[in-house]
Amino acid sequence: MPAVVDDQPLPRGALSGKVAVVVGGASGIGRTAANALARQGARVVVADFDAARMERTVEEILRLGSSDAALALHTDVRNDNSARSLATDAIKATGQVDILINMAGVLLKGPLDRIKPGDWKWMLDTNLLGPVRAALAFLPHMTERGSGHIINTVNADALTPHDPLSIAYDTGQVALASFTRSLESALKGTGVSVSLYCIGSAGPRIGQNTRSRGLGRLLHPSENIDEAAAGPDQLVDSLIDALHNPRFMILADPSTPAPSLDPLTVQ
Repeated sequence: MPAVVDDQPLPRGALSGKVAVVVGGASGIGRTAANALARQGARVVVADFDAARMERTVEEILRLGSSDAALALHTDVRNDNSARSLATDAIKATGQVDILINMAGVLLKGPLDRIKPGDWKWMLDTNLLGPVRAALAFLPHMTERGSGHIINTVNADALTPHDPLSIAYDTGQVALASFTRSLESALKGTGVSVSLYCIGSAGPRIGQNTRSRGLGRLLHPSENIDEAAAGPDQLVDSLIDALHNPRFMILADPSTPAPSLDPLTVQ
């Protein structure tokens, strides 16, 4: 849908004048983040492939009255051209992009011997290569401006693997964490910040699509676009704080210990 702009004067928040792109912003933790950013006064681009949920989230943002614009852009992060188009269209529509938050994801579970190579590819194409594609699409714009913030989202539990049914999923999360740490190091001195946002098992899902092998009907996607209200802002308070006080590791629950990113650490 096109950008919707309210002509009435609006109260300005701490992120007034900033543009944030939330990939996977139509549902789950992405929806929560999109609403929280809007409450801070940011203009929000919701990027997702679920048109109905995207429009629902944009309407929620506009009803808040704290953001003067919201835009929904159909995006499939599994596709190189779609990721590049997201960057081109978002920058063209808003003039700039200051914040990129990658929150699209899928869930893959099952005994390792039941998960086929095609399942691995399905999961990695979204959970790992999706954030890679989005980051690479927006980086030229951010580095040219000498400012920006890229935030990738992982499940903190996956960084300390312990569930034999989630070996494939955990592998993708650890790989994304490693990419994010390397990207942060590579961009030092450019003005572009990079962060890793770690959510716990108690938080909203990263994405809605699921695939299970050998688990019957244990996992299934929600078909109802009104599955629940967006989560409370407290779920992303630390993320919002990190936009004002940039740091690499962002914990959704600051009371929990930070997960180790050392692959050789024995838990």
